[in-house]
Amino acid sequence: MPAAETGIGRRTALIFAASSGVAVANVYYLQPVLAVIAADLHASLRAVGNIAFAQQVGYAAGILLFVPLGDIVQRRTLIVLLFALASAALAAAAFAPNVVGLAAALCAVGIATSVPQVLQPFAADLAAPGERARALGHIITGVIVGMVGARLVSGMLGAFLGWRSVFGFAAILTAISTFALARAVPLRAPASALHYRDILASMPGLLRASPVLRVSMVLGALMYAVFTGFWTVLAFHVRELGYGSEVVGYLSLVAIVGALVASSIGRMTDRFGTIFTGTFGWLCGVAAFAIFVVFGNHLAGVFAGMAVFALATQSTQVGNQARIFATGAGARSRLNTIYMFAMYVGGAWGSFVCAWVYPAIGWTGTCLVCLGHLALMGAALVWLRDVQQRAPAIA
Repeated sequence: MPAAETGIGRRTALIFAASSGVAVANVYYLQPVLAVIAADLHASLRAVGNIAFAQQVGYAAGILLFVPLGDIVQRRTLIVLLFALASAALAAAAFAPNVVGLAAALCAVGIATSVPQVLQPFAADLAAPGERARALGHIITGVIVGMVGARLVSGMLGAFLGWRSVFGFAAILTAISTFALARAVPLRAPASALHYRDILASMPGLLRASPVLRVSMVLGALMYAVFTGFWTVLAFHVRELGYGSEVVGYLSLVAIVGALVASSIGRMTDRFGTIFTGTFGWLCGVAAFAIFVVFGNHLAGVFAGMAVFALATQSTQVGNQARIFATGAGARSRLNTIYMFAMYVGGAWGSFVCAWVYPAIGWTGTCLVCLGHLALMGAALVWLRDVQQRAPAIA
């Protein structure tokens, strides 16, 4: 099997970006049609909020169980198998008879959609040190396009053809991608000769040994709690403003701002460091929710806040992953497993808490809850600065 080349080629970077976009789309088709699902299945907001919660739990479990395999198995095989599982689970979701069946199917989708977290450390392995954040920026561009496309397609199909058509479309697209990836993803030797049991057993030690990893986990979990909480209630808020699910799809187009600047954020991180990028992302998050609180009862205000929030999420993600991938070349899949597991546990929490908070205290109160999470994130950035002063070579 050929050894990895120095650097990551443009074709390989584009393949990774496109694959990540198709994969990550599968966990974002749900949010724009939550209100449509609730009406069709005669379910409450809290019941359909539990569907989002189940999907995030599945994603966290998939990251914990499958992403570590990237250090010890042929990654092309792993990627293709996970894509095939995602396609089958999406087909099951399209035919789910009730909320419980849909939650189970989308939990399986979440488990299989850990593929981008296999691709990201793979890209970091291939990239030269000076281009690592840039390569991650390209993949995150693909991720954002997948997120945007998923919400746009979901909003439009949900409004005109019903929510089941959304998951049927996703199943077909993912099946096509499975066959394409079987030939397109490059073969590379595993980074480690450890057994699966050994890599799972090694992760607590990696966590204990790296304060950089611990603080990055906290930052990622808090930002993703805000992100998923916001998107869980957005469809209901838009409906209260008098609009349908197609408007949620249009709103998601604003996130293209994040896609356009993700590579630039990677270059900024390579030049100025992850503290700078993380602080920029946090400031954008605070600004976005200030806009949501003051102007969020008007559609134009939601659009404006979305544009700023896109910058917040992508800056935080690029900075965090560039930081943790710099700490261990032979364990990047495991480092990404630990980080992403924490992040998606945060996402599950955000979906759960906002689905319960929104019926009780409404849009403004939910935005204030999100700002509370961002306040905790600000404290974590202070912690990160302290870590950097004590370990500047890796922070």
